[in-house]
Amino acid sequence: MNGKDYIENQVLTATPHQLHLMVVDGALRFARKAAQAAEEQNFEQAHFALDKSRDLVAELIGGLDPAQQPELVEQLKALFVFVYENLNHADVKQEASFIHDAIKVLSIHRESWCELIEQLQRPTTETEEKKTVHSQEPLKRPHHIEHSEQAHQSRSWLT
Repeated sequence: MNGKDYIENQVLTATPHQLHLMVVDGALRFARKAAQAAEEQNFEQAHFALDKSRDLVAELIGGLDPAQQPELVEQLKALFVFVYENLNHADVKQEASFIHDAIKVLSIHRESWCELIEQLQRPTTETEEKKTVHSQEPLKRPHHIEHSEQAHQSRSWLT
């Protein structure tokens, strides 16, 4: 299995929460590359990294579903718009401080998101723990995989 197949397999088998984390990680990775390039005065390389990071942040915004927990979605949207605007200002003004602000916000969000995933995976009671360990029911495929043949549609990170 080559690297591309491995990544494709990771994406196809990930939960919506894990997909969100992958996109956040990508946005952070490119923002860090942009910050390093900007500090080295390599503004062309910074521009391309910022562009990729902005694309991933736009994907985070597009993945929000206002039908699910509208107040939380609005807060997350405002957070991601702030990050996007900082990445854009960094590109236009060629100033790394904007990138560092975006990285800080994305890092805090990533940490919180990881805690959320951990809590969701942890059984809440002893009864649920026994069910989880001893369940003989077959695992159901996630909804987004069952309908993968359909045309691309918006995914919510909060499902």
